[in-house]
Amino acid sequence: MDGEADRIGERGYEQLRRAAETHRSDLVLRLGAEVGLRPAEMTAVRLADIVEFEGHRLLAVREDGDVVRETSLPDSVEHDMRKYANAAGVDDEPLFSVSPRRLQMLVNEVADRAAETTPRLKEVSSRDLRWRFAASLLDDGVPPDVVCALGGWDRLDRLDPLLDEPDRETIVAAVDGSGGQATASEPQRTVGWITAVSEALAAAATGEAIATTVCEHLTETAGFEFAWHAERTGDGLTPRATAEISEPAVGQQIEAHIESVTALLDVGEVHIVDDSTGSVALVPLVRENTVSGVLGVAAGEGLTDTEGAALSALGIQVGHAQVAAERKRLLLADTVTELEFHCGDERTFTAGVSEALQCTVELSGVVPVAGQSLLYYLMVEGASADAILSYADDDDGVADARLLEQHSDGVLLEVVVTDTPALQLVESGGRIQSVTAIDGVATIAVELPGEADIRPTVNAVTDAYRETSLAAKRETERPAETDTGFRDRLADTLSDRQETVLQAAYHSGYFEWPRGSTAEELADSLDVSSPTLHNHLRKAQQKVLTAFFDDRPAEPRRPTDN
Repeated sequence: MDGEADRIGERGYEQLRRAAETHRSDLVLRLGAEVGLRPAEMTAVRLADIVEFEGHRLLAVREDGDVVRETSLPDSVEHDMRKYANAAGVDDEPLFSVSPRRLQMLVNEVADRAAETTPRLKEVSSRDLRWRFAASLLDDGVPPDVVCALGGWDRLDRLDPLLDEPDRETIVAAVDGSGGQATASEPQRTVGWITAVSEALAAAATGEAIATTVCEHLTETAGFEFAWHAERTGDGLTPRATAEISEPAVGQQIEAHIESVTALLDVGEVHIVDDSTGSVALVPLVRENTVSGVLGVAAGEGLTDTEGAALSALGIQVGHAQVAAERKRLLLADTVTELEFHCGDERTFTAGVSEALQCTVELSGVVPVAGQSLLYYLMVEGASADAILSYADDDDGVADARLLEQHSDGVLLEVVVTDTPALQLVESGGRIQSVTAIDGVATIAVELPGEADIRPTVNAVTDAYRETSLAAKRETERPAETDTGFRDRLADTLSDRQETVLQAAYHSGYFEWPRGSTAEELADSLDVSSPTLHNHLRKAQQKVLTAFFDDRPAEPRRPTDN
């Protein structure tokens, strides 16, 4: 083991903990050195993220609200977490209500105090705490790929500084199969195959590839007898991919256990059903807080708690992968289908306010928020701001509204709408192009992937809003300028939450001077805390700038002659 890579060591870690003057400081050290969390991950930790199975505890690690992995949680750390939460009066909220930067500074402050007796500890950082976590696991014989999965490292070579070069005896033992180490435990094997499936999902570019990939890996890598993937269509399920089982057999399983499948779609929990082929685990596939389908896996004599927890997390991950693939397909599609709806339903804010106040409404920007509402940025002409805001206060389909700017020819408002055909179109994978309203009729233009079946989308909208009809449909080539390397890089790097915050900040005038919105107002509109907003906004801005500057010419700029 490279001593420089593990700067802290066991004795140094004890000295660091003694230098922690508060319960919070000690808990931050432990979450880094014994659980392997980054400061940004620590700020999202809640007691509800603790998972128990077979007498062991795991911690679900979140990023932007989504579970990205599970890591081991020592009993003593779990005890300290509950003790700290009780003392701080924290229930369902994150344990730490500070920024990741503040937690990094806290580690540095503890290191400075510890350095008074042990100078080498002065430079210890949160990164060194994670090295200590990895080094301890490797010393205990945990395979490097499992260490990567637990600590969130994306490649094995990240751990190179901690790994010794194998000698001849080690090489011969490994090839011979003896290895000199105990066989990996069942939780370790599960982490191994879930990591392999996760890596394969990251490489799958389409919904069909995702369905096929997960089924094949569950049978080939995880060793399940068979696996199938079915998509929710109306009130039933349609098989999309199978492995080691025929599609008719899958249809029979779905039909035989339709009550369990229906309950699964409503409840969102893993179910075990008995079939003629043996037990089958029905795993919900979760997309944007709704269950979009089911993963069927041969359960043999049943699943262990470890396997059940892993499959449940996999269902969420598959859902996220499908959403990401659909959005990327929409961005890169060569052709798109443009739909135009006319909506006279007064439940729709734009139509209702144009009729009631005899004004003209035009959308200048829209931002989806957590799949439950849309942030509309509306230019309104022909009505006062007070009249519009008063109307919004009485509208059940509006969660909030505020004035951004007032001009001689109209006003710019931000309106949080929760009841509109546009929201249903966005949830169906569409991208809103424009919304205008006059005399009680709103015209909504939306763009869908060219190969998409539009009938379910149109039916869903017209069934929910009886005063809405499809007015036009056309196929069109996507403008070449949208299919650029810049957009590609951003689409690949920005998380959903970062993109939402960045769009909302842009449309609300946050980047203008004087600002059209403050950070506090923006945070309220997005229903997040101010520190969370700043965290997402900083990360998003950094990624935008990185995408812009990464491909700039590498040569130094030559001075010009004046």
